Amino acid sequence: MIAAPLLLILMAVALVRAGWGGDRRLSHGGWALGAGALLWLALLDGAWAVAVGATLGVAAAMALMLFIAATAPVRRSAGRTGASRPEKIAVATARSGVRADDLALRRRLAVFVLTVPVSFLAAQWFAFACNAAMKGDAPLEANSVATMFMAVPLVWAGLMSWQLCQRGPADMIRPPLLIAGLGALLWMFA
Repeated sequence: MIAAPLLLILMAVALVRAGWGGDRRLSHGGWALGAGALLWLALLDGAWAVAVGATLGVAAAMALMLFIAATAPVRRSAGRTGASRPEKIAVATARSGVRADDLALRRRLAVFVLTVPVSFLAAQWFAFACNAAMKGDAPLEANSVATMFMAVPLVWAGLMSWQLCQRGPADMIRPPLLIAGLGALLWMFA
């Protein structure tokens, strides 16, 4: 009975990969298909089926990425203007007086900061908002606290995945801002 949504999860992973660096609509469709398949699994067999579906999705994505990494030829990346990355770095360093190694290090540091502490703080904020929405004015109870503890790693992992699918650090700022904004809305109506 759960075979159909599990197949949809495999198709979702393939769509996300097909849209990676190409038509973003394919990627968005893959994410929507995966979420719909997980919802279908939840309705069929509850948490067990969702765990099976999520595990299958992660395993399929890892297998796909390992295959692509093993078979992909080494190539230079071209930017939007058609210039290669070393040429872009050379132009940027000539303008700013900063070495190319320093620019690459700054970019990596920006990606780390945006995906680890910033996303964690946004996930934590969202989890506290969920806790506030669940309990209202009542004192803390076990259900709201357990939900908060479960929400943080799930939202954080989702945020990091979303951010790492973006083109660069400037585009990586939007996902945590959206989640933090959603958390603020939840908190306002709690």
